[in-house]
Amino acid sequence: MSSSSEKSQTIPNCQLPVPPFGQLLLFLLTLGWLVLAPILVGVLAIMLPAAWPALATDLVAVILLAGFLLIPLAGFFLLAYRRDWPGLRPFALALLITGLYIAGDALLRAGAKSPDPLYNLSPLSDTVLRLMGLTGVALGLGGFGLLKAGIPRSLPILSHAFGFDHPPLAGLLVALAALALVTIGWPLTGALGDNWASLLILIHALAVTLPDEIFFRGAVLGAITFNFQHRKALAALAALLIYMAFTPSLIVPGNDWAKLVLLITAIPFAVITTELRALTGSIWAGILFAWVYRAAPLLFTDSRVELPLITQPWQTAAYLGMMIGTGILAILLWAGRQFLMPRWHWSRLATTIITLVVTLFFWGLWAGLWGLFGYPGFHNDGFLIIMTEQADLRSAENIDDPVARRALVHDRLIETAAQTQAPVRAALTAAGLDYRPFYLINMIRVEGHHRRMDEFANLPGVARVMLNPNVRPYPFRDLNIGYGVSTNQGQGVEWNISQTRADEVWSMGYTGQGIVVGGQDTGYDWQHPALRPAYRGENSQGEVDHNYNWHDAWSEGVAPFDNDGHGTHTMGITLGNDGQGNQIGMAPDVQWIGCRNMRRGLGNPASYTECMEFFLAPYPLGGDPFTDGDVSFSPHVINNSWGCPDIEGCDDEVLAPALAALRAAGLMMVVSAGNDGPGCQTVMEPPARYDSVFSVGATNNSGEITAFSSRGPVPTDPPLLKPDIAAPGSYVRSSIPGGKYALAPGTSMAGPHVTGLVALLWSANPHLIGRIDETEEIIRQSARPVEVSAACDIQDNRSLEELSLMEQIRALEEENSSVCACGDAVGVPNNVYGWGEIDALAALELALEYSNTAE
Repeated sequence: MSSSSEKSQTIPNCQLPVPPFGQLLLFLLTLGWLVLAPILVGVLAIMLPAAWPALATDLVAVILLAGFLLIPLAGFFLLAYRRDWPGLRPFALALLITGLYIAGDALLRAGAKSPDPLYNLSPLSDTVLRLMGLTGVALGLGGFGLLKAGIPRSLPILSHAFGFDHPPLAGLLVALAALALVTIGWPLTGALGDNWASLLILIHALAVTLPDEIFFRGAVLGAITFNFQHRKALAALAALLIYMAFTPSLIVPGNDWAKLVLLITAIPFAVITTELRALTGSIWAGILFAWVYRAAPLLFTDSRVELPLITQPWQTAAYLGMMIGTGILAILLWAGRQFLMPRWHWSRLATTIITLVVTLFFWGLWAGLWGLFGYPGFHNDGFLIIMTEQADLRSAENIDDPVARRALVHDRLIETAAQTQAPVRAALTAAGLDYRPFYLINMIRVEGHHRRMDEFANLPGVARVMLNPNVRPYPFRDLNIGYGVSTNQGQGVEWNISQTRADEVWSMGYTGQGIVVGGQDTGYDWQHPALRPAYRGENSQGEVDHNYNWHDAWSEGVAPFDNDGHGTHTMGITLGNDGQGNQIGMAPDVQWIGCRNMRRGLGNPASYTECMEFFLAPYPLGGDPFTDGDVSFSPHVINNSWGCPDIEGCDDEVLAPALAALRAAGLMMVVSAGNDGPGCQTVMEPPARYDSVFSVGATNNSGEITAFSSRGPVPTDPPLLKPDIAAPGSYVRSSIPGGKYALAPGTSMAGPHVTGLVALLWSANPHLIGRIDETEEIIRQSARPVEVSAACDIQDNRSLEELSLMEQIRALEEENSSVCACGDAVGVPNNVYGWGEIDALAALELALEYSNTAE
């Protein structure tokens, strides 16, 4: 199969003696320094002043790295040449040019722009710069190394030494077959994202692959092999060790210590690419393999979500399978070249046909499994066209009847959307683009084609266009990851319920009867014993009707389901009670309806808006929200244990009209504050940052704020105090899919306590229904106040993840000792607890005193 035999005579034979043990030991020690130097520089970089610009820090790290590497490597090179150690010279030369290559690579990465928050990839300009710049460095240093190794100054001979010869087709087919085997786990556990993002990933992978393969499998391997024609195994081993020693250098600059993980796959990966060069006499098959090998995990996983592999077991299995498969394949390729190829007597045509059949079989299997068990195709990002005119809803506050109030808001919103969207809809239809109009926010969602956004930005009545990132589906979803184990046996009233004194409200006969709660989340296991009795979609005779009671913004389920666990857990805290001792909810006799606004725990502006629009006027399954919505089916209060960060496409204002409209309609929106504490100004994501919602921080079982609970103020003009209130949110026991129970922390768990509290108050005094200002004031004034007087810099806005390990431990173990006031809001209210921790009994007493005549 190899074409190397045809051209081997064009390069003179050079057989240097194998270095003695002492010289080899010196080589290995120098190689060890190549590994340790970047780690040492990384440690020193941590000590640089935090106030320095990123570019200055990166440049200092690069200078340190270059000095630490090039001085000893140049000394080793001079020693080998001046001491007349001919056997050591190729190794010393290879180490010197590798040190120069590392310095060039680090310099090109210095001051690189932050990754795009949507795709978590370097900007295209930086990627192209690395591709072109580092490829040039690889060719320049590689050519110098090959010439210095003694290869004649002839372009054809130099090209052959690099491995640039045209490879046999059978060799490329072997590389493709190998790729099908080692990457088969990714389409079975992930999915492709946006086609443009996929192209960026391929370019990014090529920018990493091409220069490295040209340099290490081309120049370094070629230079050493040229001098040890009779010891090719030794040459390959030395090149492999040098490549492994290069890998830690990727942590500089930027201190990306995660790059050290690449050492795990470096050996089998390098063996395969080396074997492909030996098999084909060319580096191109290895480049093809390395390119797709690096791109596949990025193509099939969502780069926006940087979660430890342990939280994604199926993709962890794919990654481990890829590593194990690469190791096995490396052994098979080596064994095949050593033992099978010498006995292979088939013609080149026959060899090509056989490898083609094998490759087609493996890729057919790959594609077939993807089609049967995965989600073939791209899941493209769309965009939103937001109209300038939004409905004027100010007159709604003068209507006392809750249903009539909702109807007015609903009709005004639809009227405004219908009047202003017509030209844009016509333009979209003419362009052949699929779209879905909204009225809660006067906007239109366009499916896919986000590269065409600018075409519609200047249409009459359009305020702006913005990206609406898609969320790709995964074939498997890992349920309940991160939830603490708990028994299913009833434990009576949970500690968090008792801490709010909700059970004392029950004893007075108020359990939420007559109130409907809405929840939008990852979905809900409606058949869970703690949730099923309260689901509005099932009547007392056991007849089930999901119309007007369930909506999936991702169009994947006509009945409530939850393939994550988060939604089921939050709904349980609001109302859960299985009648068998699992009293996990605040208001056990309310009814609930649900909407799935997240897929895999992620949403986008359109999915969040779609669920809020459904709650204003629920409609039947498959119905038209503009014509089939019915406000008489609306819930009274809605729990929102979610936030929309920039990686999901939200900016500070995009959801504001929706929240304002729901408030105008009298639907109370209770929102979790977020888990980005303990820094100040960490209530930063919509909708928690809005004044139109009631934001909730999290306390522990001692009533003290948790370290993760986000703090205010929201940096508006003037600053907005947040959160509004606090409630238990530290390892709360609640329902999870499958009829089970588990513990979970978060402000996501705190918010449902307040949702349940609103249901209790409105059940006890129906005059309060829809009167959000009065209800919020009752909850504020009845809360157990918690003063915070310690001063701290409002600019200290680090999240828990940004603290050092010791700071995290201290914050988690001594949560209340480090609490500061976050600005001038000392005493009560403050930007930590808001008005304090909820007290259901005290709130009920104030609610019972309220009447229409007391307004």
